[in-house]
Amino acid sequence: MAQEGILVSAFYVLVFTTMLVTYRVLRGPTLPDRIVGLNTITTKVVVVIAVVSVIRGEYYLVDLAIVLLMVNAVGGLILVKYMERRSYD
Repeated sequence: MAQEGILVSAFYVLVFTTMLVTYRVLRGPTLPDRIVGLNTITTKVVVVIAVVSVIRGEYYLVDLAIVLLMVNAVGGLILVKYMERRSYD
């Protein structure tokens, strides 16, 4: 029972910090700041999905989290490549 309380607390902390990072995504000031903020939010969402899957005992959600993490990594690489081309042109 104590472990579930810790996981619920972790869930709320992750949601709160995700809201704080959302400010960085919306306000910038630069494109790299926004990209790092978006990657941070996606990573936190993956952790939230993993925590929720443990709390509810629905471990198939971990597969969803892994797929989202892979999409996040590929998306980050694509955005970095875009920024690299944009700065040299």
